[in-house]
Amino acid sequence: MKDSLKFAVLGAGHGGYAFSADLSLAGYEVNLFNRSPKPIEAIRKRGGIEITGETVYGEGFAKIKKATTDMKEAIEGVDIIMVVVPAYGHKFMMDKCMPYLKDEQIIVFNTGSFASLRLAKELKKKGKKNLLCETSILIYSCRITGPSSVFVDGLKRKLPIATFPAKRTEDVLGVLREVYPQLIPATNVLETSFENLNPIFHPQITLLNVGFTERTKGDYIFYKDGVTPGVGRVIQAVDDERTSVAQALGIKVTPTVKWLDLMYGAKGKNIYEAIQNCKPYLDPGERGPKDFQFRFVTEDVPYGLVPMASLGDLLKVPTPNIKSIIQLWSTINQVNYFEEGYTVEKLGLSGLTSKEIIGLVTEGEL
Repeated sequence: MKDSLKFAVLGAGHGGYAFSADLSLAGYEVNLFNRSPKPIEAIRKRGGIEITGETVYGEGFAKIKKATTDMKEAIEGVDIIMVVVPAYGHKFMMDKCMPYLKDEQIIVFNTGSFASLRLAKELKKKGKKNLLCETSILIYSCRITGPSSVFVDGLKRKLPIATFPAKRTEDVLGVLREVYPQLIPATNVLETSFENLNPIFHPQITLLNVGFTERTKGDYIFYKDGVTPGVGRVIQAVDDERTSVAQALGIKVTPTVKWLDLMYGAKGKNIYEAIQNCKPYLDPGERGPKDFQFRFVTEDVPYGLVPMASLGDLLKVPTPNIKSIIQLWSTINQVNYFEEGYTVEKLGLSGLTSKEIIGLVTEGEL
């Protein structure tokens, strides 16, 4: 057992299973927390999680030190807290952690989705001094295959990470690169959030396959069947607006076609070709959503597209395609995602210039 780092993984979903099993196989001590008891009971009964596929530390059965629904038990004595839930679960996890956090513990949001900007002030109010970190996306492309098993169909080759404030990023990399050598420094937590391509893919593909989804209840291969040349052009339009907003902040982001090549070695002249050449995306297990109360919409629209559009308004960068996607999903789900989502007001950025925003994410204060 490695004694250098101890981990708590918060969230027993697909990513939480993969993190817990892979880290345990690497020899790290891992506690796994989940809000509902069902997956925890299954893992306890078997004693761990079986992991297969393209992992960091190999395939096999991984013993989990503690699988628990008790947050205090989960994070007590650990060094790294890996938050592995959709963005709408970030605040719940932070609220549950708050009474038991120790200042030296590092909190990593996998993926960020503007979490640090939203939640740093909560820590400050409680007098906590934990360092918040964000990755741009999950390192694993994975899915749960049984009550205590997970399959990894793809692994990111490079993964940006940043801290809030950004001046501490190298400190965290010095710790986490021991575990995940794929991690590379991002400029700041705005870059990691803009580098998350889930909001660039998921809402658009799902929207343009609404009829298909409702007829089949998601019985199709999401990327392979759901992305046609026309769908690819819509994704490209949204991606261009993402890039423009990021540029207004002085942030350089990776174009989608290049991102697919860097992460998965998937090549193509355009988004459609690159997706159709991306091995993990062609996995028959990557099915479409059964309905629209799914994270492809309920996470990626309010916590991905809305902050991009809101920052665009603040910086006077037009985002007509992004706004149209938000509006159509608001109509379909009868939810005002413009109000529900992470606006600049909720992120504490209202009225700031791009220079002031970068100063805030770099230094942690204006």
